[in-house]
Amino acid sequence: MSIFKEPEAYLKSGSNELKILEYGIGTLHLGINILKVSRILDCPEKLARPGATAHEAVVGLFEDHNKIVPLVDLGQILGVASENRKSRVIITEFFDEITGLLVDRVEQVLTLSWEQVVGAEEILWTLDNPYIIGVARPSEEHNVLLVDYEKIVLELAPSLKERKRSHKGQLIDSDNNKNLDIMDNSSKWRGDGQTILIAEDSTPVRQMLTFELEEINFKVIEAVDGQMALELFDKNHDIDMVIADVEMPRKDGLALLGHIRQHPSRRSTPVLIYSSIGDIGMKERARLMKANAHITKLEIETLLEEIKKILAH
Repeated sequence: MSIFKEPEAYLKSGSNELKILEYGIGTLHLGINILKVSRILDCPEKLARPGATAHEAVVGLFEDHNKIVPLVDLGQILGVASENRKSRVIITEFFDEITGLLVDRVEQVLTLSWEQVVGAEEILWTLDNPYIIGVARPSEEHNVLLVDYEKIVLELAPSLKERKRSHKGQLIDSDNNKNLDIMDNSSKWRGDGQTILIAEDSTPVRQMLTFELEEINFKVIEAVDGQMALELFDKNHDIDMVIADVEMPRKDGLALLGHIRQHPSRRSTPVLIYSSIGDIGMKERARLMKANAHITKLEIETLLEEIKKILAH
C-alpha cells in the first residue's frame, strides 16, 4: 500500500502552500520546511568528539537509528546569540545527508502560502546575514526567518560539491584530480545556445547550476523566486526549458509548473523540478502535474542527461 495518501486534486495542483516547523534560537523565530525534518529529539547527553577537519560549528557526533549524526550549533553559523538552553535537536535529511541542528526550542507547525513569504532582499534587516533567504509572515506582527539550509549543508560537507568543471569543459574529481565522464561523449555535447530559465533561491545552488550550463554553451536566465521566474517566462518567448526548485518565496516551483502547463501557447515547455526534497509525495506531485522529471539537487550528471535527452527531441 502506498504511504502517500494526499487527495488526487491536491496532487494535480500547484497549491503554493507549505508547512514549516517554527523553532527559536535566542530571540529569533526561524522556520524549516517540514518535509526536510525527520524528527525532533532532546539534546543527547553524550557526544563523540568530531574529527579535526570538521566544521567549527559541529559540536559533536551522536548515534540515531544506527547512523552517526553530526550535531551542528545552528546559532553559531547564523551568528545568533543563544539563550544557553540549546535543548532541542532537529534532525534534517536532504542531499542524502543527515544533520542534527541544535536549537533552543521548537514551537509549532505553521501552514501558510508561499505568497506569505518574501525574499530576504525585501527586508532590510536581513541583508547582513547571508543565510537568511526569506521571511514567512503568518501575520503582520509575526516574522519567521527562513534559512538557506542547502548553503549550510554545502559548507559543512564541501565534498558534496567536489565534481566541478575545469575550464576545458571536463568534470574534475577535486579530491583525486581525475577526469570524470558524466555521460557518453559528454565533453562533446553542447547546448547550442539554447536558453534555460533557472528558478532557485539558494545562491550557491543557483550559481553552481548556472556555471555548469554556461560551460556547455547554454544561455541562462536566473530567477531568485517563483514569481520572478513566472514573470521572466511570460516575457521571454525564447526559453527552451525551465529548471525549478520547489521551495521559493512568493511562488513555489509547483505553482510555476502549473502556470506553464496552463499557458495558451507554451504549455509544452520542458520543466525539470530540481529539489532537495526527494520524498515520494513530492515526486508524485511533480509527475501528476506533468513535470518532465524530478531530480534531486546536486545530481548534476542526472540533470545533464535529462536535459540532453529532452532537448534532443
